Amino acid sequence: MSELNAGRGRRSRSFYVWVMVGLLLTAGLVYYALSSPTPTASPMRGPRGMMGATKVPVQVATVQQGLIDQTLNAIATVKPLQTVAIRGEVDGVLERVHFKDGQRVKAGDLLAEIDPRTYQVQLDQARGQLAQNQAQLKGAQQELARHRVLFQQNSIARQALETKETAVQQLQAQIKANQAEVARAQVQLDRTRITAPLDGRLGLRKLDQGNLVSAANTDGIVIITQVDPIGVEFSLPQNQLSNLLGAMRQNESPLRVSLIDSTGQLLSDKGRLQALDNQIDIGTGTLKVKAEFDNADETLFANQFVNSRVFLGQEQGLLIPSHAVQRGSVGTYVYTLDTEDKVHIQVVELGTATLESTLIKTGLKEGDRVVVEGTDRLREGSEVEVMQKDGQAQEKVATPDAAKPEPGKRTGEGRRPRPASE
Repeated sequence: MSELNAGRGRRSRSFYVWVMVGLLLTAGLVYYALSSPTPTASPMRGPRGMMGATKVPVQVATVQQGLIDQTLNAIATVKPLQTVAIRGEVDGVLERVHFKDGQRVKAGDLLAEIDPRTYQVQLDQARGQLAQNQAQLKGAQQELARHRVLFQQNSIARQALETKETAVQQLQAQIKANQAEVARAQVQLDRTRITAPLDGRLGLRKLDQGNLVSAANTDGIVIITQVDPIGVEFSLPQNQLSNLLGAMRQNESPLRVSLIDSTGQLLSDKGRLQALDNQIDIGTGTLKVKAEFDNADETLFANQFVNSRVFLGQEQGLLIPSHAVQRGSVGTYVYTLDTEDKVHIQVVELGTATLESTLIKTGLKEGDRVVVEGTDRLREGSEVEVMQKDGQAQEKVATPDAAKPEPGKRTGEGRRPRPASE
C-alpha cells in the first residue's frame, strides 16, 4: 500500500515539473518577441509592389493669354427654305415622266406630262366659238355703219339705229367671254406639262407613268426641296436673349453661325442669322431662331439634326484646353503641377467655354501647367512624368548612375577586410 502511494507521489511531482518548464518556455518566447526590434518592411516586388513608386505619365498644357469666341450653342434641325409637292392641277393619265429620282433640277425644267388631248379639244372648241362670234360682230358692225348713214339721211328712225348699236355691243361682250374661255382652255392645256417651280433636288417618285393623275391627290408625283441656300432652325433659352440681341445691335452684318455634327466635325461655317420668332414658347421658355446656309456642296440635308453655334464676338483672358476641366464635390477644378512635378487640385471659376478652350476667371495664372491627359489616376500630391507639353513630346533626361557596378566587377560591400600581415 505504501509503495502504491509512493509511485503516485512521484508521478504527480514529475507532472508539475513539466508544467513549470512549459510556462518558463512560453514566457521566454513572449519576452523575446516583445524585446526584438521590428524588421523594416522590404518594398514589394512585382507589378503590385512597384505601383506606388511609379510616376503617372501625363500630358500637360500651359495657361496662356488669348482670345476666345463668345458663342451660343443649341441643337438645330435643317429645314429647306422651300418645299413643294409636285402634283397635277388637272385630271388625266400620266403620259410621260421626264425626271429621275433624286435629280437636281432648275426652275422651269419639264418634269412630267399628262395626256393633253381632252384639253386640246376644249381649247379648239373655245377658239371656234370665238371665231364665230368675231364674224358675227364684223357683220353687225357693217350693218350699224349703214344704219348710221341712213339715219343721217333721215331714212330710218333713231330706234332702228339704237337696236343695231345694242347688237354690236352684245357681240363685243360675247367675244370677250369667248376670249376668256380660250385663255382658260389654254391654261388647262398648259397644266398638262408639269414643270419645276424652283431650283432644288427631287425626292423619290410617288406616281409612275400610266397612272391616273387627279388634282385631289395630295401626295403628288414627287417632292422638290430647295437645297441651296438651306435653312436651319433652333431654340435658345430666354436667359441668353440679352447676349444675342446685344450682339445683333453691335454688328451691322448678320451674326455668323456654324454647324457641327455629332462627332464634332465641322459641317459648315457659312451660316447667317436671319430671323427671330416674335414670341417665347411658354411651355419651354425658349425662342426659335432661324439661320440660312450656303449649301452648294449639299453637305446639309433636310430634317438633319446638327449642333449650331452662333458667334457673338471674342473675349480676352486666360485659356486652357476644355478637357482639362474636372468636376466634382468641390466644384470645377484642374490638376496643376508644381516645380517638382507633383499634382495639386486647384479650384477654378470658369468663363466662356467652347469645345476646344475654356476661359478661366479665377484660380490660375499665366504660365501654370495643367494636366490634360491622364487625370483618372491622379490624387493630391501624386508624382507624375510629363510625356507631352502643349502637344510637344518631352525628352527624358538621363541621370548617370555612378554607383552601378560594371558587369563582372565585384563591389567592396560585404567584404571582410584583409589583415595587414597579408
